[in-house]
Amino acid sequence: MIANVSAARRRRVSRVVWCAALALLAVAGIPGRGAAQGAAPGGSVAGRVTDERGTAVVGADVAIVGGAQSARTGTNGSYVIENVRAGAHTVRARLIGYRSQTASVAVAAGQRATHDFSLAPDPLNLEAVVVTGTATPRTKLETSNATTVLSAADLVQAAPRSTTEALRYVPGFTRVESSGGEVNENYEMRGILGIEYIMFLEDGLPVFPTMHTFFMNADNLFRVDQNIERMEVVRGAGSALFGSNTPGAIINLINHAGGPEASGSMMAYGGTGGLARYDFNVNGPIGPDWRFNAGGFYRYNRGARYPGFPGTAGGQLKASITRNFDNGYFRTSLKIIDDRNQFILDLPFLYPDSTNLKSYQNVPGFGDYGSMNTNEGNNIAVPTPDGQLLLPLDHGLKTKAYWLTATAGFNIAKGWNVENSAQIMQDQQEWNAILPFDVQDTATAVNTYLTQYWGSYRQGRVVVPAGDTIYSITARSPKYTLTYPNVLNATGSPTAYNNANGLLSPGGEWHVSKPISAFQDQLTFKKALEGGHNVSLGLYFANYAQTNQWYFTDVLMDVQDNPHFVDLRVDSADVYYHFRNRTTAVNDSVFVPLRNFAATKNGFRRFVSNYVNGEGQTTVFSAVLGGSFKVSDRVRLDLGGRYERDDYVQTSQNTTVRPVSGDTLNSLTLFDQDVWGVPSSYRHFSRSIGDWAASAGVNYALTDQTSLYALGSRAYKMPALDEFLNASAAQQVSLFKSKRNWTGEVGVKHAARNFGVTLDGFYTLLKDIVSQGLVVDPITGQSVWIIQQSPEVRSYGLELEGSGHLPNSGFSAVTNWTWLRAEFATCPPPGGCGTGADVGTLLAGKPPIIGNLAVTYAARSGPSLTADWHFVDRRCAANGSCVNQLPTYHYLNLGAEYVIPTSGLTLRADLWNVYQSQGLEEGNPRLSLLPSGRTSTLFLARPILPRALQVSVGYRF
Repeated sequence: MIANVSAARRRRVSRVVWCAALALLAVAGIPGRGAAQGAAPGGSVAGRVTDERGTAVVGADVAIVGGAQSARTGTNGSYVIENVRAGAHTVRARLIGYRSQTASVAVAAGQRATHDFSLAPDPLNLEAVVVTGTATPRTKLETSNATTVLSAADLVQAAPRSTTEALRYVPGFTRVESSGGEVNENYEMRGILGIEYIMFLEDGLPVFPTMHTFFMNADNLFRVDQNIERMEVVRGAGSALFGSNTPGAIINLINHAGGPEASGSMMAYGGTGGLARYDFNVNGPIGPDWRFNAGGFYRYNRGARYPGFPGTAGGQLKASITRNFDNGYFRTSLKIIDDRNQFILDLPFLYPDSTNLKSYQNVPGFGDYGSMNTNEGNNIAVPTPDGQLLLPLDHGLKTKAYWLTATAGFNIAKGWNVENSAQIMQDQQEWNAILPFDVQDTATAVNTYLTQYWGSYRQGRVVVPAGDTIYSITARSPKYTLTYPNVLNATGSPTAYNNANGLLSPGGEWHVSKPISAFQDQLTFKKALEGGHNVSLGLYFANYAQTNQWYFTDVLMDVQDNPHFVDLRVDSADVYYHFRNRTTAVNDSVFVPLRNFAATKNGFRRFVSNYVNGEGQTTVFSAVLGGSFKVSDRVRLDLGGRYERDDYVQTSQNTTVRPVSGDTLNSLTLFDQDVWGVPSSYRHFSRSIGDWAASAGVNYALTDQTSLYALGSRAYKMPALDEFLNASAAQQVSLFKSKRNWTGEVGVKHAARNFGVTLDGFYTLLKDIVSQGLVVDPITGQSVWIIQQSPEVRSYGLELEGSGHLPNSGFSAVTNWTWLRAEFATCPPPGGCGTGADVGTLLAGKPPIIGNLAVTYAARSGPSLTADWHFVDRRCAANGSCVNQLPTYHYLNLGAEYVIPTSGLTLRADLWNVYQSQGLEEGNPRLSLLPSGRTSTLFLARPILPRALQVSVGYRF
């Protein structure tokens, strides 16, 4: 069986990686003089770190420049550095969000020198040292790319409701939302570079070698908690050099590794939706040469939109141990996620005024907190040719995974540095959800079922004269009965359908099991040259394997919060198949009479409408060569190139229709005609693809506070392994090749005393696009998987990022805005760009303006207030036509925090979506084959999450 082959391969990879990990662990035992060994008797340095208003700065690192001694400030801002050699020293205090500061201190043997620091704010963190997207660590002001650094405090202020919502603080992201819940979100860079073009790293390694597979985005594989020290985001052209398949952006989550003193935090949360969450982090020294970090969270939440059962539960645990040497370090870390999250899909709306597309509202009987999930779909079984299939709807998006990582880095002779990171991961991933396909009145739903869903199934069994073609299907005078199979009366019989809104929703309940595993190794050599130049060579290897088992069922529901499954019985109807007789040139028809016909069973239109069983693996090898060259005191040039080769192997089982429950093949009844695997019948594909990326950038320092940069790149995005899964012929496989991206950008960065600003302009072109996905065929009503080549697209625009504060007032603000035009770049025949579209036509779902503004007031004594406003402009709902638009929306979040001075205690409250905005993030994607994306004034769309309140109490030490 495919699953057995995959399991065996994962076991072999596990053995190899465990051996490698043990070998690296042995490095930790290499004899070497620790950082504190051999220290001569000396004194100490102590003091306090505050901000410009005298408020204690907690968590700042204070270190002896050029030495190993350091300390971290406590809750009152104080620090003590012990064992400092007698003599003159330079002491530096730094914390992301503040400008670093140095001071000269004289230390006498056996004495304590004192020095207090007053740190000025660092708007936009322009002086923060960035390690992502640059060959050597540099400040954000010095880099030749568009970079954003979010500190742990920024992440707290953002109060994200999903793993990616904090990215609304980063310009260039033209789609950032949490409408689907906490994970598996849609996010997009510069209008045309979606989830598969954006790489998430943790401590410099990808969370998975490819960022998007069917039914799993990369944001399923990490959680934001108090382990995160900061987030570095490099967007645009240069990111392609520093990660495989990353022409859009790199997001690097950098965890605490442990400082010179024990410190940590604990936080308990409660809130609406039954939220209960506990976070903790603790880190510090274990002796003079060792550091540790441990932390995680557990969370329970029935759901922002209650699904009828507990929607979200689980957590994460992280731990690392670091051994420091005079010339380097060794670190091993472990991450475990065991978490399940409700996945929210499109909800029903209507246009009361069809001429005013901004007038949408909930359908009658459906509220702001409604959900189309239902307990009636949870842990139920349907018959299959191999037995019973259980549908664990409450598993939602389930991640049960671990990551084991070993990293070693050493400075060796003559300016060389070498660093290697190796990692193994395994994940038992699941995707479970109810998907509404459309919302219709009962008469339309019944007619659609007879003429499209059932009618197209039966069409192949209708006899017409040889050579004649059926051109339409109609149903005459259907009479029908609707019942609730799971709502019984006193006698145990199903009750009659009685929903006052008279609506039905044909949809699906899907269960996807997706075990994945990966091994990856990243080796980097760096060399510092005379004159301020640096060169680097990086080698990356990965092997990842995936098993896909998809089970799609088709259901019929009414339309309400936590809907009921509905059974349809056709009491009488004649279904006519119309054709033109080629002999007589007369239109003719045949009909199929239906009498007392059971169209559904327990709410299922079809027990299994789509079945996929496949297994494959991909091997990735890439090499990158780059350099940073100091042309003059003000000019630095960054150059680099990357080559990658991916080898794909994919096996997928062929399918056929197999009846269950004693029925016969091709009978009138459709619900028990399962699509299932053909025993011992498989498709096998393999392919190798290579491509390259190159980037050239320059940073010109106009002054110590202002720099200009320009950057150009040619990048690529390799296919994900899953793209081969549903291919049925070699001709389709030949379509799959690397997507290519050309980008140019120029920008300016300025850091003044009280404010910082960056502004850049960009142009990006995306070519060789092949898209896939499941849609509803508007002719048959069946779910179909499509593979199609798409036209080239391009986008251009401006990105603005700003931050500042009013001195001695307590007021500060941070904002970012993106102005964008995303359009078709070519429309080649035969398909062109689709109905009504041409070169220059706007792409669907791309807002011309998106922005965020957060204003904070922090009093001297401890309280602070934040108002955080997000704006998204109108978007076309379909390519080629802006008649149907997703309207402009905006929402406001409020935060309040009180830090009890010197106690370490923090009280915080966050109110999300204060004025209950119903901003729509997508139309009905499964009706995308229709030009308007909807079938009537009733439509499905996914709104942002409704209003919610979260309160917390924390302790920091």
